[in-house]
This record gives sequence, structure tokens and C-alpha cells, in this order.
Amino acid sequence: MNSNSLVVIGNGMASNRVLEELGKDHPFDAIHVLSDEHLSHYNRIMLSPLLADETTLDAITPHDADWYQQRRITVHLNTPVARIDTRQKIVVAGNNEPFSYHALLIATGSRSAIPAMPGTDNGTLPDNVLGFRTMSDVDAMLAALPTLKHATVIGAGLLGVEAAVGLKAQGVDVTLMHRNPILMNRQLDATASGILQRELEQRGIDVRTGVSPQGLDLTGNSATAVQYRLRSEPAEAAVKTLNTDLVVFATGILPNRELASAAGIDTQRGICVNERMEASAEDVYSLGECCEFEGLTYGLVAPIWEQAKVVAAGLLSINDPSGKSQLSGYAEQEHLTKLKVSGVDIHSMGQFEPSDNDQIIQLQDLKSGIYKKLVIREQQIVGVLCVGDVLDSSWYFDLLSHNADISAIRTNLIFGKGYCEDDTSKAGTQEDNAA
Repeated sequence: MNSNSLVVIGNGMASNRVLEELGKDHPFDAIHVLSDEHLSHYNRIMLSPLLADETTLDAITPHDADWYQQRRITVHLNTPVARIDTRQKIVVAGNNEPFSYHALLIATGSRSAIPAMPGTDNGTLPDNVLGFRTMSDVDAMLAALPTLKHATVIGAGLLGVEAAVGLKAQGVDVTLMHRNPILMNRQLDATASGILQRELEQRGIDVRTGVSPQGLDLTGNSATAVQYRLRSEPAEAAVKTLNTDLVVFATGILPNRELASAAGIDTQRGICVNERMEASAEDVYSLGECCEFEGLTYGLVAPIWEQAKVVAAGLLSINDPSGKSQLSGYAEQEHLTKLKVSGVDIHSMGQFEPSDNDQIIQLQDLKSGIYKKLVIREQQIVGVLCVGDVLDSSWYFDLLSHNADISAIRTNLIFGKGYCEDDTSKAGTQEDNAA
């Protein structure tokens, strides 16, 4: 096999984004993508609409065979990797097939972090207890539908909420449990969470917040009881029981770092990378949910898209060490997180929970499901939360990103760009008249 090859471990959204950034004129004679899944690359963000029967697998599969052929890319499905030899620059697949590389990209993603508790701590889960990360998880849920009456989703972050909505759309009764009193607490505050909870409950979803699961009482593969406590109750309070047919854990993710660690590549929580997304071994890169940069790991796409640009730039200049050293590296920055959850548009950015001495400007029309919140520090926007009305969120993000002084438009800032431009225009006209 030609050694002037790029080998990519993982066929998810992060690796696909790098392939798109590389284009057709990359310096490699061949690119080999090793995937442990049986399907071609698909858009994982669209798993929830797929579960809800709002789209099809073909519609969320972005590239056909010609696209890969034009870029000299071969995708090896059902090809898990057994080991990496960074000295000889060889990746060995589970079937013992070796893949020599000039550069290696590790994009192994993450897996569901299922908490250890009675019923999950024996290393083997029954068929009706699963995570929500891959097409296999969706297939398992869809296969269970003919006999599925009730499902319990544990964890109300983005994925948990989407799983609950998708199952409810299939006619299943759903209970959504969350330890925090605030749904999607990494993106929402209490007011925004209340709007989302109302929307979910209007759809018929049983939402229970402030709930701490204690264990699963498993009975074969057809019935399960979730044992839980209300966190507001004393520890001696009786454990409550919820009978259910399916349990979906959406309680966070764990980076898939084990393959890299076994190869002697530096890892902590994830695969450690520098600002050029380089791992500790020569000509090895990593990005996405499996990597760790300056102590941070990743779960949303916005920073991963930036990482993909850095990786692609490094790979395109891999034969030019002098040019490579001039490349811009990855740096943490604020991102505008755009979500559409249960039909509600949610845009979140920056520090939407205020610190001491911060000021808050809010607009609320909770009956209509509209909520806007600006966090101001020293005449600059440091955080924004828009629910229902997201028309001006990109403008707010631009002001936040550029540390803009908003003192001149502060009065009408919460009403959006149009009102503030009118104010600026009027102020300029008055100054002209005075002159």
C-alpha cells in the first residue's frame, strides 16, 4: 500500500468535515477512512428527525460514491481498528489488514456516558437500555416500536430532549428525567427552561426535573423499572419507581481515547492536541469529541468545524515544514450555538448567567414563548440568550465577538438591530443640525 496515504480513523462528522476542507487537490495519493459502522457517513445531528420519521437515511447521507472517488478516498466500512504503530506508521485493522500512513487523523468521536448504578454496572446492558449517539441506537429504538408503550429518557441535555421528542412523535409515552432543575442547563437559564418544558409538556411528554436515578430493576429484555429519588427530598425518603419498557441514557459523553492511549499517544480525558491539532506522535492529528485541547473536550459542532479547518490546513502543507509553521492554530473563542428543540428556536452564546456586577437586559413574552436576555459588563455584551425570537442573534454575536461598546445603543439594544440603527441615524441627524 502506498505510504503517501492519509489514514483516517472514524467516519463521523468531524472527519468528514476535514475531508470536505481538503478538497480534491490534497497532497495524498490516497485517503483511507476506517469505520467501525456498516453505513456510509451520515449527519448525526439529524438522528432525532430520523427517529421521529421526519427524514430518511438517504436524506442525511451527504456524499455519494463519485464524491469520494474524485477525492481519492476509500471508505472501509465494518473495519474497526485493532492498534496503531506510530513508529512504523501503520494502522492495523481488526482483520489484521495493515494501512501504512504518511499522516494519521484520529477522529474516533465519543460514546454515551452511562452512569454506574445497579442495573448498569455489570458491564452488559439488556437490549432495552441504550444510549443515543449512533444509527445503531436509532435502529434499536425503531425495532422496539411495535411493542413499545413507554420509554424513559434520562438526561435532558440537547440529545435527551431530542430523543424524547422523537419517541413521542412515534406515538410512545415518554418520561424525561433530569438531575438539574433546569433543562439543557448548559445552554439555558431557568426562564428559557420553563418555556421549553411547557412546550414538551404540551406535546404530552412527562418532564421530571430535580430527579436522581438510583438504579434499574431489570426483568428480562421486555420490562424495566427505573428507581429514582427527588433531589429536593431528604436522603432517607423512600425510593420511587417508574415502570417502563425502554431506557435511553443521554447523560453525557466519554471521548474514545483508548486506541490512542494504547499506542502511547498522550491522553487525559481525551486525546491531547496542541493548537495545530497535532497529537504527541509524529504526523498524527486528532479533532472532535475524542480530543482534548487545553483541558477542554467538545460536544457541539461549532468549535469542531474550526478544528477541521486547522487540521486540513496542516495536512495540505504536510510536505512543507516551513509553511506549516506559519499556519494559524486553533484557539478557543465564543460560539453562537443555534438549536431548534421541539420546534423552539434557541440561540445561546457567551456567559448567559451573569457574574457579580453584571447587568441584565431582558424582554419576555412567555405566553408567546419569546424570551431575550442580554448580559452586559462594562458597556459590552458578554452573553446572550434568545428563545423564540432569534432574528437578531447573529448581530448580537457580532457585537459580543468584537467587544463592541454598546453605550450609544443601550436603550433599544434588546429590541434588535433595526431599532438601534434608527437611534444611531437620529443621533447623527441631530448632530448635523447642531453643526
